[in-house]
Amino acid sequence: MFVLSDNIISSLGFTTADNIHRICCEQTGIGYVEPGKFSQRAFPFALVNDAELNERAKSASIPEHFTRLERMMLLSIINALNDSGIDPSNSRCLFVISTTKGNITRLISESEKKINNLGERIRSYFGNPNRAIVVSNACISGALAVEISARFLQTKNYDHVVVAGGDLTTHFVVSGFEALHALSPNPCRPYDANRDGLTLGEGCAAMTLSACPPMRKNESLVVISGGASSCDAVHISAPDRTGAGLNLAIARALESSRVQAKDIDAVCAHGTATAYNDDMESHAMHLAKLAEKPIYSLKGYWGHTLGAAGLMETIAAIHSLKQQRIFKTLGFETHGTAKILNIVKKTENANIKHVLKTASGFGGCNVALIVSI
Repeated sequence: MFVLSDNIISSLGFTTADNIHRICCEQTGIGYVEPGKFSQRAFPFALVNDAELNERAKSASIPEHFTRLERMMLLSIINALNDSGIDPSNSRCLFVISTTKGNITRLISESEKKINNLGERIRSYFGNPNRAIVVSNACISGALAVEISARFLQTKNYDHVVVAGGDLTTHFVVSGFEALHALSPNPCRPYDANRDGLTLGEGCAAMTLSACPPMRKNESLVVISGGASSCDAVHISAPDRTGAGLNLAIARALESSRVQAKDIDAVCAHGTATAYNDDMESHAMHLAKLAEKPIYSLKGYWGHTLGAAGLMETIAAIHSLKQQRIFKTLGFETHGTAKILNIVKKTENANIKHVLKTASGFGGCNVALIVSI
């Protein structure tokens, strides 16, 4: 499955180029937010700049009746489509949308109280005749949407898929994570001995995928060469602490891509900086014989963007291949997981051909993608 184009909107910027540049410079988009906006306490969050979002949406002629999340998604898709050569209104094009909460703010601010038509509003904006597919499976939604898109392309019923994922930081979301005592009062520290919880972020990403290679010349072609998902079925929210479920997804993804574990050059992991997730991943990487590979988490740059995370991080993995770089795990200093991992401490050049992207979420859901160049 060929990646034609992409776009990221986050606290680091409104284009993929801006985001990757700031990640390469090891800059974070996380900042403290005063009490009262999302919580009675001050927490660090990674938020999209509202003024710039409104200005860019206006410049793109996106009507104001669309919600904030929809404007972010539409803007990201428009930017991705500009470099794709795809006609989004063609019946051979499918829209796949990933989100965990969707238009959850409409429950408070609007009398209509419809939060389940996000996909249809996005797809209809572009005049696409097909019903949009909405993927909502906790924190693996974004990466799972990419894997599901591959399946749709394999049916040969579609030539192209537009994948978009997004979520917002809201009082509803923050209160849920506060109830779980999962939020850190400081910027998150993935895999670190002193990690004490995650940092929430918001963002949106879009990617265009094709069953056929693009006609453009002199450009490195990146493909999603394999993928798989699994579910631990162990606990209502916590992961299987042995890492068996994630290991299963990794093994099946490697099998589908015909890439062996020894050929993986780097791992773009989930790395939320919660005690259970990071320990579980350390077990899974050892089971998969990947613990010595360079492993990095991007949560220290964007925070945890929920339904957008897997897609944003897959795009980052794509550009790490294009630029032949691996990224620093911002916030990591001292090894602190159950099993020792080779966590990337500095952004640096590397000779890489295959990157494994993993994601895990509430209920023990897991997904693994193999991104190759």
